[in-house]
Amino acid sequence: MAQSIDSTDQILEVVTISSDLFEHQQIEFGGSVSALSHQQLERADALNLQPVLNSVPGVFMQSGTLSTNRITIRGIGSRSPFGTDKIKAYLDDIPLSSGEGETTLEDIDFATLRNVEVYRGPVSTVFGAGLGGAIHLQSRELEPGTSASLDAMVGSFGLRKYNVRAQVADEKKSLGLFYQDVHSDGYRDNNNYDRQSITALARAEVFANSKLSLYANYTSLTAQIPSSLNQDDYNNNPEGAAFVWGDVEGQEDSERMRLGLSLRTQYNPRTQSTVTLFFNAHQASEIRPSFLGDLESDQANGGIRAHIKRSFLSQNQLQVVMGVEGFLESYRYQEFSTDTGDKELDYDQNRSYGNVFLAAEYYPTDDWIVSIGGNMNGSAYQLSDELPATGDDQSGDYNFTPVFSPKLSLTRKLTSDIAAYALVSQGFSLPSFEQSLHPDGAINYDLKPESGWNYELGIKGRTLGQKLYFELVGYRMKTQDLIVDRTIDAVTYGVNAGSAIHDGIEVLLDHRTLESSLLTINQRLSYSWMSYHFDEFVDGADDYSGNRMTGVPQYNLDYSIDFKLKMGLYLIGNLQAVGSQSILDDSSLYTDAYQLIHAKLGYEKKWNNLKLNLYAGVNNLTDTKYASMLQINAGSGRYYYPGLPINYFGGVKLGYGF
Repeated sequence: MAQSIDSTDQILEVVTISSDLFEHQQIEFGGSVSALSHQQLERADALNLQPVLNSVPGVFMQSGTLSTNRITIRGIGSRSPFGTDKIKAYLDDIPLSSGEGETTLEDIDFATLRNVEVYRGPVSTVFGAGLGGAIHLQSRELEPGTSASLDAMVGSFGLRKYNVRAQVADEKKSLGLFYQDVHSDGYRDNNNYDRQSITALARAEVFANSKLSLYANYTSLTAQIPSSLNQDDYNNNPEGAAFVWGDVEGQEDSERMRLGLSLRTQYNPRTQSTVTLFFNAHQASEIRPSFLGDLESDQANGGIRAHIKRSFLSQNQLQVVMGVEGFLESYRYQEFSTDTGDKELDYDQNRSYGNVFLAAEYYPTDDWIVSIGGNMNGSAYQLSDELPATGDDQSGDYNFTPVFSPKLSLTRKLTSDIAAYALVSQGFSLPSFEQSLHPDGAINYDLKPESGWNYELGIKGRTLGQKLYFELVGYRMKTQDLIVDRTIDAVTYGVNAGSAIHDGIEVLLDHRTLESSLLTINQRLSYSWMSYHFDEFVDGADDYSGNRMTGVPQYNLDYSIDFKLKMGLYLIGNLQAVGSQSILDDSSLYTDAYQLIHAKLGYEKKWNNLKLNLYAGVNNLTDTKYASMLQINAGSGRYYYPGLPINYFGGVKLGYGF
């Protein structure tokens, strides 16, 4: 059947989520994409995205502390030391990734989100052709009416979380305000955490076929840094902080602001466009051990992202989306002596990022879909060393050769509810400017971006009377020009050291097990088998070719079961099983496999305009000892962030007007 364009906010490569358990999964998309609804985001303790992202096959999120996280997709990003990179992220059409590709999601308030889409591998040209994939957060659509809610949660280790929400909306305009306050004393020494944020969502119909939307957020964070531990401290004193960080009471203070203004226009039934102006700013400081020096940084970017969608042919058999994204970014980085307060480093960096994309879907028959896409990226860095007298002048420019990333997929609808696809795509990841500098300050113009070709076959759909949604995907991705950090005379720089092979199988089962007048039961199982190894990998005199890739588990299994009685009681159980991980490139040290069990019990009831949700839960029910995050190849020997032991939480949510 020919496809017709609708008037929703859906564009190619974007999945529209509904309240139905399975309708949010789009079987006609020729690639690996998983969608998580707002209900799934609320299923855990709502402190970070770790439990929900780890329920997506191919995704592995590690959390060392509430402010130290790393997300990898199909193994990409596992070598990032303290955060997430090589993965693109957007909130609506606001880029959350910096010009160097670093991404921060920890400060997003879940209450402001409608859903999350995760693109596994470089399958999306619309979202930047990131080597690992893309994460697309979509803000809430405010329903007509006036409502307010208060959510208060307490838990182990001094945890306190408060959410306040108020909104007013009608068919043509809406305004919602969201406030969040999170505090934790932390399981470990030097582990206090305080975060406050306020978010505004507004929408208005400015013309008959145009809607204007606003997203604005301010976040303030203060978090102490316990850092990672060596093996002896991890085994015998996991609640302690690393001595060098605890001794100076290391901590980070930051303020972040995000702003996006979008105009969405439906010109006619065949054509729609979105234009977004955005601005991101981040100011941070850290108290660090003396051998590192305290730091201050200021970062800001602003730009535009625009795309237009058009359908062609008599029955809209051809749909095309094309767009542009570009921003300018400034980054100021300063280090100070912890003993004298003297400035030791002062870098002023300007970055420019440009992205042009095109995606098209063609429906030659009722059963076949051909999807092609391309992404052209151009980036440049300009660095000014404001203290050249203290050493080699690091000033310089680096203009990367434009990178073109194509995608081609072919989808065959086996039935109206089941489809199989084949895909080939390419992605890339740029090095940081600092990696592009030699120790003598000269620019290493030979340094290449990491890139990779991805090949995959998949089948997905709904069966058993549409009670079971399933996905089975097999893939191979070869990444090349892997960048390895080297340090000479306290200067860190990058070299291209080789290639890696990512072979994997991903399984997802989402099952409405029982639906009766008294009880509903839903089950979800995701499993990832990840056979990743270095292909040709030479770092100086060391040859690691053939070794297992570091920082990635051999497998990841996530199983959850939800029981809900019509009277309002509900119970959620979750099991996560994680395979061993290689810690060192030479494969001489591994973590142990581990299993975690979580449970949440609650009561939810609605009376006219009042809504009550009481809940209590326990994480790590079996008190398993495990490393929740790793620092691979750490020269200090401090590889381990201890995971939380058994811990508890409970809370109440009161709402009016829902």
